[in-house]
Amino acid sequence: LKGGRFSPFCTMIIDLTQEQEEIFDKIKKDTRYEIRRGETKDGLVFDWIESPNSETLLDFCLFYDSFAATKSMQPMNRDRIGRYAEAGNLKLSRAISSEDFDLVWHAYFCLGNRARLLYSASVYRESSDSGFRSLVGRANRFLHWRDMLKLKEQGIAIYDLGGWYAGNEDEAKLSINRFKEEFGGVIIEEYNGELPISYKGRLYLTLRYLRNMLRSFRS
Repeated sequence: LKGGRFSPFCTMIIDLTQEQEEIFDKIKKDTRYEIRRGETKDGLVFDWIESPNSETLLDFCLFYDSFAATKSMQPMNRDRIGRYAEAGNLKLSRAISSEDFDLVWHAYFCLGNRARLLYSASVYRESSDSGFRSLVGRANRFLHWRDMLKLKEQGIAIYDLGGWYAGNEDEAKLSINRFKEEFGGVIIEEYNGELPISYKGRLYLTLRYLRNMLRSFRS
């Protein structure tokens, strides 16, 4: 669009308008097994938070911050996530162990017929116990599947896994790609961008662009 700045990005999506059985059949065999085991033998509990209140939002942020610290990532942006919640676009979910312990949280931005995964956090790195780490891995897969079913039930047509690394050098990102591939989605290319609709908007984006250019020059 004229007047805006846009850049391409890749993501992976799953068509939720398909029959439930068809969606499940496209998931890799081993992943289907782990989902079923999570539902039966592990006794995992699925919790969907349609309209997060301040208390639930704080629980999620604290959980995410703990996860982020183990990966040297920035803590949750409270202002941004709070604005998503206020606008009614934020949905949260979590997988709870049979001992009533949070294992995984997911956060989605929902608009129109699309749900995009914003954040996924787990307790995976907090234990050296291989059995527990495997449980958390199953809980994550179980949670993705139950999220899909819930969103499908609400009339959401597109389940967006929140990005796709198009490179071949970053092993950590390639590992995330492999995880997303397990769910049988389709890789697509889209665009991120900003389009000013007022004088103030144009001024703000111009100043921010100049600031970033100056920072890049100094570095």
